[in-house]
Amino acid sequence: MPFNAQDLKAYRREDKYGTMTAEERIKLLKPYLPSPPPRTSSQRAEAKAREKKSLFGVRRFLRDEFHLLVFTVVHAFFSLYIRIRQAYHAVINQVYSIYHYHHRTPELIQRDVKALRRLPKHLSVILKLEDHGRGGAGLERLVNEAADIAAWCASAGIPELSIYEKTGILKGYLPETQRAISQKLVTYFGPNGPALSVQAPHIPAVELPALQSAGRSNGSEPKPLTVLLLSAEDGRDSIVDLTKTLTEMSQRSKLSSVDISIELVDAELNESIMGEPDLLMLFGPHVELSGYPPWQIRLTEIFHVPDNQGVGYQTHIATHGWFFELDDYTRAIDYMNFHDSKNGSGAESGDVKEEMGVFRPPAVRSGATALNRALFSKRVDLAAAAVNDSRLISKYRKALADGHEILAEKSISPIVIHPNQTLAKQGRKCLLLSTSTKAEEPETWGQILKDGIQKQELSVIPYVMQFDYSHWSTHDILTSILPEDLHDDIPSGFNTAGHVAHLNLRDHFTPYKKVIAEVLVDKNPAIRTVINKVDNVGSESVFRTFQYEVLAGPNDLQVQVAESGCTFEFDYAKVYWNSKLETEHRRLIQLFKPGEVVCDVMAGIGPFAVPAGKNGVFVWANDMNPESYRYLKDAIKKNKVEQFVRPFCEDGRAFIHRATDSVLAASQNGDYAVATQKRPARGAKRNQELTHVPIPPTISHFVMNLPASAIEFVGCYRGLYAGHEALFEPTTERKLPLVHVHCFSFKADDETPLNDICERITKEIGFEMKPGDSEAEGQVAIHDVRDVAPSKRMFCASFRVPRDVAFAPRSRGESRPL
Repeated sequence: MPFNAQDLKAYRREDKYGTMTAEERIKLLKPYLPSPPPRTSSQRAEAKAREKKSLFGVRRFLRDEFHLLVFTVVHAFFSLYIRIRQAYHAVINQVYSIYHYHHRTPELIQRDVKALRRLPKHLSVILKLEDHGRGGAGLERLVNEAADIAAWCASAGIPELSIYEKTGILKGYLPETQRAISQKLVTYFGPNGPALSVQAPHIPAVELPALQSAGRSNGSEPKPLTVLLLSAEDGRDSIVDLTKTLTEMSQRSKLSSVDISIELVDAELNESIMGEPDLLMLFGPHVELSGYPPWQIRLTEIFHVPDNQGVGYQTHIATHGWFFELDDYTRAIDYMNFHDSKNGSGAESGDVKEEMGVFRPPAVRSGATALNRALFSKRVDLAAAAVNDSRLISKYRKALADGHEILAEKSISPIVIHPNQTLAKQGRKCLLLSTSTKAEEPETWGQILKDGIQKQELSVIPYVMQFDYSHWSTHDILTSILPEDLHDDIPSGFNTAGHVAHLNLRDHFTPYKKVIAEVLVDKNPAIRTVINKVDNVGSESVFRTFQYEVLAGPNDLQVQVAESGCTFEFDYAKVYWNSKLETEHRRLIQLFKPGEVVCDVMAGIGPFAVPAGKNGVFVWANDMNPESYRYLKDAIKKNKVEQFVRPFCEDGRAFIHRATDSVLAASQNGDYAVATQKRPARGAKRNQELTHVPIPPTISHFVMNLPASAIEFVGCYRGLYAGHEALFEPTTERKLPLVHVHCFSFKADDETPLNDICERITKEIGFEMKPGDSEAEGQVAIHDVRDVAPSKRMFCASFRVPRDVAFAPRSRGESRPL
């Protein structure tokens, strides 16, 4: 008996989502099951005989007990084995996840994947909704997992991510998922996130343009990220629907049955659902595809981490799986490419070099001190394979690519509209061929091309491509303009602050500085003004400002920037700001715990202080520059952190003791901040959303971001807590403050810079300090921040104030403890 329409729909829903209980499934299927066959008289007599024979059941009892014993032994053995294996993998995953933890820093993820020889262009993952009756908590976790994976892909430079979740709930919450991913990208990239597009089959895409910001420290932008959300209906059901459609078209004589081929099905499914991913990643303990679209993974590499139970970085599991699956993937692809090259299918390096040369911009070195955009026009004559039937495009694109006969230029799509306007209106398209193929020279045609021509499916025609100034990248233009002896040193990175790009050009680029600036403005829509530093930072002012010249755009340095979720407005000519320190800002801010007190001795406009205050950290922020102090106060107000951040404008040496005494006084006076809970529990009363956060009596961290001279200030920590030994260990659980002092030292591969920094700190503080663990007294943890010159690096030295230093008597004239 066939299913009626309603029961058939319910059965398919159960088969797809598994939402019914066992009783509900039995109730649904029972009317459609055949009745059991009637028992004959001989069968009934045989059953009665068996019942009489086993009246006492001794042998049956012994047999059952023996079976139970065997089962118990086997079960115990395999249970022990499984537990040991799970524990082993858990430890391995934990170790690798700690070693490779990203700290939400794209640079660290890029460093991890830098060693990989190849990255997938399209990564796909399978996630599961596990709510277990927690009232939507499972959905929130699922969205967070999707956002995490999207951020990892964006950081690693993987442009396309498809996320499969069987029930399709993510597709139902597509705008919310897009919002969560974009917010996650902000936590990784700050305001410099990539352009984001979140899509689902048959649902309009949600687009997010690339964020423009002051924080970008180099000329390149993060690659745009496309996220595709899939569900079970995009798998087997889509193939069934396509089959029905093709069958109906054939029955109505709209499509010949001869035209229905694997290539056609492949093209239709790729267009309506997605293309084939390079790598499919599973985060569960077993290989379980859960109805994943089968057509798209015929040649896809599939990897999973054994005994893995989650995606979140909080469990420190997914890092190991994600990074090392990528490594396994690259090894597998390299292995296949190695064998391809042995079989003679690899492209010749000479052809590749020739092709790259054809698509380089023309050399424009005459009168290069002035930019003439009209000189960058270029014509390239190519050959193209005109496909007579558009349904064969996918087939021949793959075949020509496998035979290395198609154009392999990253910036150019090999599929183009037919140059004949009449044929173009009919939807005819062409495939661009490699530069070694000539339309008028049949001896240059490959075998696949010849076969297609013989079948009258292809024809070879000439194709002309025209390029102009807008096509070329910044590096292409500058390579074309600058002399060859400068090509290895072309400026590739610069500081940005809002609409201002800040260059630090070397002397040999001086004749070309105006041209370089114009190109940067043309190729970076967010940049309106380009300036060049004409002296060293701090050489004209103790406030770390500098003299500059405007190379392009208006002389307007009043900028707005965003960093760590905070907004800052300031005059770039009057205060210090360095977008290249954003990663260092985030690193230290993550060390500060809510409710602690941080003393920022050289705070500037607040890149440490304001985001820390937003995280519920009390900050005493000081800067001696009156302009920095003014903009610091504005940032505190604009970002609504007045309760947590207090601004000061004093000399840093005096401020260290003054802040220590001020914090203690505030704590003794009962000062506190009123914090609002971000997510009050359901049904909670309004007054339960507010929490009083008291100011603790001691400072947990000192930050001294003045690399040129900050070490000279560490002597001021003598007597920091003189007379207040009872505030710290062993009387209480409080530890003496951690000091984070930024400094410069020379570049070397050994420990010479570390020893140099420790010797300078020892000289100033009067206590012997050595490289080591910041938690151990007398030891300094030194973090390598960045290069600042060919032989000069910036470091951050972190150490706890030694007890002999903190409790030493204060010198006369210093602030006295309360």
